[in-house]
Amino acid sequence: MKTKSGTPRKFSIKFTVGSLFIIATAVTASLGLGMQYYFGKQMSEEHILTHLTMTAKDVSNHIHQIDASATSSAGILRSVADFSDSEFSETEIQRVFIQTLIDNPVFYSIYFADNEEFFYQVINLESSPIVRGQIDASNEERWVVIKVTGEGEQRSKQTFYYSEGLDLVRQSEEKSNFYPSRRPWFDSASRDSVYKTNPYLFQHLKITGQTYSVRSKGAVIGVDTVLSSLSEKISATELGMKKEDGVEAFIFNDRGEVVASSVNVFHEVKIPDSSLLALNEQQKTLFNQREFVISNQNDWGPYDYTQSGEPGGYAVDVLNLVSQKTGMILEFVNGFSSEDLVRKYRQSEIDILQPVLGTPDGLGIKSTPIFTGQLAIATKTENPMPTSLNELSNQTVGVVAGFGMKEWLLERYPTLNIIEEPNLDLAKRALHMGEIKYLVDSYLTMVEIKRLVRLTHVHVAKLDAPPLEYSLFMKNKDKAVVEVINQAIAAITPEQKMALKEKWLKPHQWRGSFVPYPEVYELVIQEEKHDAMNKVNIEGEDRFLYITKLQSTRGTNDYFAVLVSGKVITDAVTSRLSKAIVITAFVMLILFPLAWKVGAPIVRPILALRRETIKIKERQFDRLVPVETRIKEVSDLSDSVTEMTQEIQHHEQQQEEFVEAFIRLIAQAIDDKSPYTAGHCNRVPEIGLMLAEAVEKCDTGKFKDFKFNNEDERREFRIAAWLHDCGKITTPEHIVDKGTKLEANYNRINEIRTRFEVLRRDAEVEMWKSISTGELSKEEAQAKFDQRVAQLDEDFRFVANANVGGEFMSDEKIERIKQIAQQTWLRHYDDHLGLSPFEEMIKPKSDVTLPVVENLLADKPDHIIERVRPMEFAPEHGIKVQVPEHQYNLGEVYNLTISRGTLTPEDRFKINEHMISGIKMLGALPFPPELSNVPRYASTHHETLKGTGYPRRLSAEDLSTPERILVIADIFEALTAGDRPYKKAKPVSVAVDIMYKMALDEHLDMDLFLLFLESGVYRDYANKFMPAEQVDEVDIEKYLKSKSSDA
Repeated sequence: MKTKSGTPRKFSIKFTVGSLFIIATAVTASLGLGMQYYFGKQMSEEHILTHLTMTAKDVSNHIHQIDASATSSAGILRSVADFSDSEFSETEIQRVFIQTLIDNPVFYSIYFADNEEFFYQVINLESSPIVRGQIDASNEERWVVIKVTGEGEQRSKQTFYYSEGLDLVRQSEEKSNFYPSRRPWFDSASRDSVYKTNPYLFQHLKITGQTYSVRSKGAVIGVDTVLSSLSEKISATELGMKKEDGVEAFIFNDRGEVVASSVNVFHEVKIPDSSLLALNEQQKTLFNQREFVISNQNDWGPYDYTQSGEPGGYAVDVLNLVSQKTGMILEFVNGFSSEDLVRKYRQSEIDILQPVLGTPDGLGIKSTPIFTGQLAIATKTENPMPTSLNELSNQTVGVVAGFGMKEWLLERYPTLNIIEEPNLDLAKRALHMGEIKYLVDSYLTMVEIKRLVRLTHVHVAKLDAPPLEYSLFMKNKDKAVVEVINQAIAAITPEQKMALKEKWLKPHQWRGSFVPYPEVYELVIQEEKHDAMNKVNIEGEDRFLYITKLQSTRGTNDYFAVLVSGKVITDAVTSRLSKAIVITAFVMLILFPLAWKVGAPIVRPILALRRETIKIKERQFDRLVPVETRIKEVSDLSDSVTEMTQEIQHHEQQQEEFVEAFIRLIAQAIDDKSPYTAGHCNRVPEIGLMLAEAVEKCDTGKFKDFKFNNEDERREFRIAAWLHDCGKITTPEHIVDKGTKLEANYNRINEIRTRFEVLRRDAEVEMWKSISTGELSKEEAQAKFDQRVAQLDEDFRFVANANVGGEFMSDEKIERIKQIAQQTWLRHYDDHLGLSPFEEMIKPKSDVTLPVVENLLADKPDHIIERVRPMEFAPEHGIKVQVPEHQYNLGEVYNLTISRGTLTPEDRFKINEHMISGIKMLGALPFPPELSNVPRYASTHHETLKGTGYPRRLSAEDLSTPERILVIADIFEALTAGDRPYKKAKPVSVAVDIMYKMALDEHLDMDLFLLFLESGVYRDYANKFMPAEQVDEVDIEKYLKSKSSDA
């Protein structure tokens, strides 16, 4: 995260430590919650796994108990029947059966049937909750006895209802076409072992169950169990879950056929109901008092199959619509193979055979097609896939026997070698085992085969063949019935057809009598995944699958599978986790203030250390205090800061010493530049510091509050004193050292003297010339010469005295200089010879003829030195000075007529310019904050209290005490210095008197000057730096009294 300026955002230690504590706590809590979720999920899985394992054992025990009890009971009853010589009465049979049912409450009923189609059955109404409702029995009724006897139209079913005490409560009688010999349990029973049927629809109860049957002398004894008891055992409630959890449990055999299920395994689509057709009386009589027995295959989905004994499929729903339209009563018979169903139809044990492809011989009357299909072929993926059966000439092809497929194929493809399998299940096995290379049937049936056995790498393809038309068949005697059925089929509405298509003819929509999910069936052969929770993806949803093999006394391979939604496992964990999160969040909210304070042991010493670093920043090294803390890192940091401070202090001291040495070097260089000013830059700081110390000690008057706050301020003043004349490093030496008016780089008085010498010699030559020519006598010539020499001596003496500049030049004296300058001399040599390039540049060209007359003193054009560049000042420097037109004016008359001293205005400006140079030099230096006043202090010692000083023309209100101190120090040192070429050193008394007058004229601070006297600073300095003869007595009382009188 960055600020608007682009720099990384900073956070406080307290915030950081608190945040880290919160983050660490949150991470720890998250890890804990994550681990709780992970292990909780594992525990949940283990809990469900344990419960399912126990349920599986319970189901196994239940099935084992049913198998054992039913097998044992059937065997015992058979033995009783076989070894008894006498006939049992119905009462005795009833008592034996009831006692057996009491001993085995899981039995739904016990019955026997003989070869004459006599049927006797005792039903236990409390074997299952749905039994009483299906039979419409009251609560006081405990047992039901069903007896079927008679033949043909006289065959009837009698039902007797008994109480707990075997008292007859009620009875009923109705016609029946039920024949035991048509049922699988009777047909397949043997004497050698107890036969267990596949699930089928019980005739009288109209619910699905299984029968254990055994054959005795002349009869078959059967024991029924309803599958609802198994379904109840594997219901969501029995599994310890809720119905809304989406739990699906199945018990199925090794062929994938479902024995029991906790749910309806296929999507139910509501088929619109049908109204009765307008039948005539003759047609109505065809269906009155008659039940039509109709075939129902076990596994030919999606058209005709059995789901746990319950008929299902497209054809079944069409027949149910026909039943609604005609009023005909249908009794589906299932549990038999395709061949058995065809055989029973031919033996007139079944009235209607369906669905049949084509028109096989000998089946009777054919109805209108009830549905059509498309021919398809299935084979393993390694085999070539044909597009037409014509490509399989003389190839072996498997079909299901009995329903017209073989005849239909041979009629159209006579070269095929067709093998019939008794049912679709055996056909699938033959394909899987390689006994047949190809299997031919309807496309949707083949798709289901591929789905169920996809691990065998079977692929399915449609064949280029005519549509398959399936119809139902009845015997010739029922031609009228078939005509009414055709009428009903034609009356099926478009809405009903659409619903039928939606329900059955979409691939993967129907489930048949098999396990609805291939993922479940696949795990049957993966035994390593049995008895464990396996994560699978079914129809895009992640679910957990548990599968285990059930133990059976009969050696059959049954399996128990449970599909559990991932939510069932995660919701329980999530519920606990949510509570844990709430509690954790609450605890963390409580801990937030603690998290804010937990950083205190770190933050407090860090803040203390920060305060100490502020002292370092303010250079208060001596006030630095080590931070006491028990945190080793912070303590080490404090020690490091202390050590660093010592190093900084030492380094700073070295830097200060270096800087001051460099400053002294500059001052020394300035003094060394001119032997006549040696010591000025060294002595001014001495006087300044002595006077500053005196001012600090003063506890009265205007200076009682003046103090240097620290050593930095004192050092600042000292450095300013050292640098007060640093600008002189740019001032030409001959200007600084100018002791006479005619001095430039040398004293030109000697040049003037030479000219006077020339005039003297000219006078002497003139004398001898006049004598030799006789113009004058020797005495007259000598007198004239002496007079001329006397005049020249006087004039030269006057000019020489004026050159020294010790006296004020009056107007009369200035006029005399100008008169003397009018004298001439004869120059015989060219004055352009031997000049430097600079001199040649400034000297004007001349073409005069030598010798030439020259004035004794002159102001020539080449005496003017122009400025190389214009003089400009930065506004922030505040410089206010009058800049002369020329840089230098070396004119002889101009310099000799200087009123006071030896300096021309140009010379004076050049010397004063050292202040401007000093301001520029010091202003360009990056002084640290503690030395920020150095440029100011060092550049104001030529200012006055009345604003007439230079270079800024500051007034009293602009000048601080340190600046006023340096003014006095500079003036006193200048007056008393004995190494100035332009003046002699003043005695102390004279210097003090001059300074007093300057104070009166507001050139310097009067109070500070008097303190300078009263404190004895002037005397201490004089004794230290002046020769004894210069140090005279000073009567300071007159100056002090003068102040008192003024007050």
